[in-house]
Amino acid sequence: MLNKEISFTAMDIATSVYDYLKPRIFGMIIAFLFLAVLAVAIVFTAWPAMDQLPQNIEDQSNIEAIGVMIFTDFVVPFEIMSIVLLSSLMGAIYMAKGDDNK
Repeated sequence: MLNKEISFTAMDIATSVYDYLKPRIFGMIIAFLFLAVLAVAIVFTAWPAMDQLPQNIEDQSNIEAIGVMIFTDFVVPFEIMSIVLLSSLMGAIYMAKGDDNK
């Protein structure tokens, strides 16, 4: 009993890996697509410095210029950030909910 040998074949390992990954494939595809979109957004976004913001002498707060830049040049990073913030909010709500079994 104590000297029983355990042996695995390649087929056993492949089957166990497949059984483990099968229910998770859809989530992995979604995560990979999210990371691909994030990488494309980071690589192909022009990141201007603060001195490149359009200056309006009459409006010192420059809110209109920032709004125009967000909805023209920075649409993709703005949308990605909204998805990230929404998912973190949902995660915080889920964590704060706790278990009802206690």
